[in-house]
Amino acid sequence: MKFNFVNFLIFILCLVSCINQDKEFKEYGYSEKDKDNLKVSLQIADFRTYGEFRDRIREITCNDSLPKITINKNKVTRNIYPLERCDPGFFDPEQKHYVTFTDGKAYHEGYYSKKINLDSLGKLLQNEFSYHMTSKSIRNLECYLIIIESERTENLDGIENFLEKITRDFDNLKTNLKLKIAFWEVVPPILPLPATKTSYEY
Repeated sequence: MKFNFVNFLIFILCLVSCINQDKEFKEYGYSEKDKDNLKVSLQIADFRTYGEFRDRIREITCNDSLPKITINKNKVTRNIYPLERCDPGFFDPEQKHYVTFTDGKAYHEGYYSKKINLDSLGKLLQNEFSYHMTSKSIRNLECYLIIIESERTENLDGIENFLEKITRDFDNLKTNLKLKIAFWEVVPPILPLPATKTSYEY
């Protein structure tokens, strides 16, 4: 009886080991190895609105921890470390780096201008999301930068699927450069006040 139990235990351990080996882990952005105990995992599905999600990323960052967006799909765990600073300096990249989410759909270069085809993200990644510090020359390519933005009240439909696909296409580039992803809020335009008629007496 003992012999059978030991064999059964060995079989279970081998099975668990094989399952763990099948799981692949990938990381995007800056993940400091010496700060593993400070990483806070986030699941997009746990948030009701984009504003809540954005606030949580900032809260984690401003408490000296590292937000980590985790996506599990097709036996691959993708950990995305968003580009976020508690005391952000002025940074205004070209419009080509922006992806705006509205009603679960992704648009490029502002509201409703170009709906993104998720099947052609690889081309978009290379042409639009390549970040050049000083020049558009390929020799000065610093990283790949994507700024995802949405209004606070929007839901998060489509964002996880977009992240999974864009990171998969990034893997296909087989580059040593970083993929940096930031989450910003769309600030509604301030409309001018309506003109009022005033009468002056002289």
